[in-house]
Amino acid sequence: MKVSTEVKNTKRLPAFAAMTRGGNVSRSDARPRGIVRFEIVERGRLIATIEEHNLFVNAGLPALAALMGGDTSGEFASAVGFGSGSATPTLTDSGLTAPSYYKSLDSHSEDGAGSVTFTWSLGTGDTGAVGITIQELGLFANKTTVVLPGATQPTPILARKTINPIMFTSSMSLTGVWTLTF
Repeated sequence: MKVSTEVKNTKRLPAFAAMTRGGNVSRSDARPRGIVRFEIVERGRLIATIEEHNLFVNAGLPALAALMGGDTSGEFASAVGFGSGSATPTLTDSGLTAPSYYKSLDSHSEDGAGSVTFTWSLGTGDTGAVGITIQELGLFANKTTVVLPGATQPTPILARKTINPIMFTSSMSLTGVWTLTF
């Protein structure tokens, strides 16, 4: 009896088809998917509500592998960053553009069905962010145990999202969630 190793109907499973042909899967659709939702409030008035997809970057893949292997030392999402870069996110992104500001996530929750949601905020007490024209957001692990909040970037970056420019002032607040689905 001859066993066929030919892959058929690869349109439905592109990542599987690449693996069975000995190829590497580096497509962004074979990664966790993410959505960033946040509100911008200025002087107590809602200015905008934004909901957009993000890109899970290559630098975040080793953290996922470590977590799957049981290594939790600094490999989990623990910080959000606000940067001034406007370049479109790419798989090879390794950080945000300065000036930038980083702080710890407020909390997280899991839905039991393959999604985790991280809650974050940037408020009037975050004076280190005042004056930054925020054009990008980043989700970070903090393997290097950077002291937060501050201008020093934790590593590795897990996901990145560019947004329309927001000139952050002392009378503003941003509150949001970042959801990753596996």
